[in-house]
Amino acid sequence: MSNDERLADELASLRIDRTQRRTDPRFDGPRTPSRGGAGRLVGILVAVVALLVVGGFVWTQGKARVFAEEVELGQVTLVSPQQSDVLLVSTGYVFARRRATIAPKVQGRLAKLFVDEGALVKKDQLIGELESADALAQLAQVRADIASARARVERAEADRKDAEARAAREDDLMKRGAGTQAAVDDARNRLLATHAQESAAQAEARAAEVRQQAAQVVLENTKVRAPFDGTITRKLAEVGEVMAFSASGTPGILSIASLDDLEVQADVAETQFSKVKVGTPGEIILDAFPDRRFRGEVSEIRQMVDRAKAAVTVKVRFLDATPGVLPDMAAKVSFLTHKLDDKELAAKPKLVAPADAVVDRDGQKVLFTVADGRAQRVAVDVAGPVGASDSGLVELRAGPTTGTNVIRHPSASLAAGLPVKEKKK
Repeated sequence: MSNDERLADELASLRIDRTQRRTDPRFDGPRTPSRGGAGRLVGILVAVVALLVVGGFVWTQGKARVFAEEVELGQVTLVSPQQSDVLLVSTGYVFARRRATIAPKVQGRLAKLFVDEGALVKKDQLIGELESADALAQLAQVRADIASARARVERAEADRKDAEARAAREDDLMKRGAGTQAAVDDARNRLLATHAQESAAQAEARAAEVRQQAAQVVLENTKVRAPFDGTITRKLAEVGEVMAFSASGTPGILSIASLDDLEVQADVAETQFSKVKVGTPGEIILDAFPDRRFRGEVSEIRQMVDRAKAAVTVKVRFLDATPGVLPDMAAKVSFLTHKLDDKELAAKPKLVAPADAVVDRDGQKVLFTVADGRAQRVAVDVAGPVGASDSGLVELRAGPTTGTNVIRHPSASLAAGLPVKEKKK
């Protein structure tokens, strides 16, 4: 077969037989979707909807478990057992009514420190010293000046006495006719000059004595003394540090406070402010000593409102002895309708929690506490509201210990183990 014939056969094999399309039943005109195709479409739509629902549920649950919910925290505390007498409850901190930062009056390097934190000191007790070499040298110089001035005073006094004797002799000679008026005048002038020299020497001596007093004050200022009886609460500098003046004054060396005169400064909300006044009795419970109760009394109300807190600072002084109580201890104050007597003071405090932290879950009263950044569910036994109806507290017969953080207004979706974080104020 020639090449041309083979090429013709190959081209013929590539030609499409159009008669097959007309005889093949698969090409019997246009076709419409069957019932089976519509069913598959509905199934796909149902699957998509189900997937969205399940995905939303999974996202919601996963979000709760992955992202921490912001919550408002309260605290389980102890309050007065005289529930019916409680006007309101407030929190605050212990402050010393007499407190100070001890600083030297002059600048210099701290050379000695005679006390440490916790030491009891008396008024004017020496507790530290600055380097005093310069002050001592200045004092020595002034003392030498005083000695020199006194020597000049003695010499001037001797010259005056000699001039007085000479003037007396010249007057006597003049009276007897043996002297001259010039000699008398010369003696009198010399006497006046010695008087002036003696006065000048005495003035120089007095000026040197004043400089000595000033030098002694400078030397005394290098010594640091306690301003009043108290306890050293903090050491602010170490031996060797330079106490230099700045815009705020000389830096302090020690902090001192009188622990015999303490008070609690508590924040009272504006809405509750009208319930307290100077003289209102109160009961103080410290977080450090939850089983001890102290009688108190409002001693002062600060005449301004803290905008950020919407509260007024109320100062409550302790009426009972305060052994072991230290400044900056957290305190809770229950303002009462009457002062507690000894029997009432001996009663056991009540364990309370914010009323809005107690919720019903699965037929029981529960609180949600916070541990390691996660919510924990704790069953509680609620006795009832505390004090006035608007106190916002409930008494617990059983529940978390005092000082435990609890979640206020817990959401319905909150569950044990979910991450939480405190809401920023």
